This record gives sequence, C-alpha cells and structure tokens, in this order.
Amino acid sequence: MTNKSDRPLCVDVVIPVYNEQQEVLEVTLRACCQQTYPVSRIIIVDDGSTEPVSLPNWAKSLPQISILRLSHNQGISAARNQAIACSNSALLACINAEVVPDANWLAICKYHLSTNPKVGACYTRIVPERPNRLLTRWRMRFHETQFGECSGISSFAPGHAVLFRREAVDSVGGYDPRYRRNGEDSDICERMKEVGWETHYVAKSRCVSIQKDSIRRLAEKQLIRDSSWSSPTEGSLIRLYLLLTKWTLVRAGRNLLKGRFFFLPVDAGIWACAVWAATIHAVRDSRLRSK
Repeated sequence: MTNKSDRPLCVDVVIPVYNEQQEVLEVTLRACCQQTYPVSRIIIVDDGSTEPVSLPNWAKSLPQISILRLSHNQGISAARNQAIACSNSALLACINAEVVPDANWLAICKYHLSTNPKVGACYTRIVPERPNRLLTRWRMRFHETQFGECSGISSFAPGHAVLFRREAVDSVGGYDPRYRRNGEDSDICERMKEVGWETHYVAKSRCVSIQKDSIRRLAEKQLIRDSSWSSPTEGSLIRLYLLLTKWTLVRAGRNLLKGRFFFLPVDAGIWACAVWAATIHAVRDSRLRSK
C-alpha cells in the first residue's frame, strides 16, 4: 500500500498570455507537458488579448489544460492571481510564454523546496536560444538577472519561471495587482520575506528564452524600467524624457568604460524608440480626452 506522504505534491502551472504569438505559446506549453515531474493542471490565462488565445490541436484533448479568459487586460499580477484562485495544488509554477523550461525543471525545483522548508519560491537560470545576437546580448546584460554557478538565497525570483509553495503565496495574499507590467516578482518575494519565507536560486537547472528581440520591444520594456511609466496620464512628458535620457547616458557611459562599443548604437536606438513611443501614446491620449 502506498503511503500518502510518498505521493508527489501536486503542481499547477500558470501561464499568463497577452497578445503572444500562437506558435510561441505552443512551444512553452509543450515544454510544460514534457516535464519529468507530473503536472496536475496547466492554466493559461488570456489576459484580454486582442485575438483570443486558442489551444493547439494536440492539446485540445488533454483535460489538464484549460484556458481562463479575462474580459479585458488587467496586467500580469491580476492574471496570475485569477489562475491561482482556481488552483488547489500545494505547488504553483508561474511561467511566462516565450520561456521553455528544461524537462527536469520542475523536478529539480520541487526537490529544492522539499529539502528547504523555509523556501517559499525558487527559480533557475534562463539562457537565450540565440545568445550571439546583438539585441539578445544587450537584453541579457541589462534586462535579465545575472546568474551564478551556486544555489542559494536571493532577494527575489525573476518572474520568467518560478516554483512557489502555495502556503507562501497565500500568506501574502498573492500578487499585488497594482504591478501590471513590472516589479511584481520583486514585490511578492519581498512580502514573503517579511513573513518568514526565503527565495532561492537553484543553479542545477535552466529555462531557455525564445524571445525575439527588437529595438521596439526592448524600448517598451526600458520605458517602464527607467521611468515606471505605463500610461500618458502618469506625469509630465518632459520629466519622462529627462529620465530616459539620464539612464541611457548612464548605460552608455558604462559601456564606454567597459569597452562595449557595440552596445552604443543599441542604447541610442532604444532611447529614440522609447521617446517616440511615449510621445505617440501621449498625443493619442490627448486627442481622445479632447473629444
């Protein structure tokens, strides 16, 4: 007779999606289905995508995969909370589309949690699918966490692929929905730390980023990182321009000192694209309010 304590803890996988390409979601979904550790459910949260998300044909017959559709875009924190509310599993794996976990990702992370009872969340390294591309090298330098070779305590778990202990998530009431696009991962880990849970980096496994980098996409993310800007109503455009310019000059200066001259055109392109995007959004918003 099997002892109840010997049964594997249930894991539900949460994948928030907002206007992702269908084929990208399919690659992430397939990798989640191929984990060596059994997955109870995979909940895809369609966070108000312009074109509703649909399952690939091979996944439609799998009862453990479901899509939760939100009527409008609420942001990544609210999307994850919606799926978490539908789950009763002891472990929760939050994975972004465009991230492909190795087959042993869940098994290694689950083992780390089971041998470290104070750990509420753990994550592994992420590596790019095509590391030699210039824009990808820039992203890995300035947007992604720098990963070491030794496991241990970390200040927070980058949100690409994180395994949570359900008890830890519940102890802080889940993600804070005010963090719609950025900062949600550091916020939840900080709140878990305040109530006694640790966050760990696990070096033994990895996930692969299949993100297709472009100047426009990097600029949109940098706009938020450099200025916390997410809508035209948040503040002065002049102040925004100054913040973007300040941090661009700081990065460019560091690149000059380090001899990374190949990054300088990228710095300039991202700055120009971010300024243009913010200006267009502000003009469009102004016209809408004047009608």
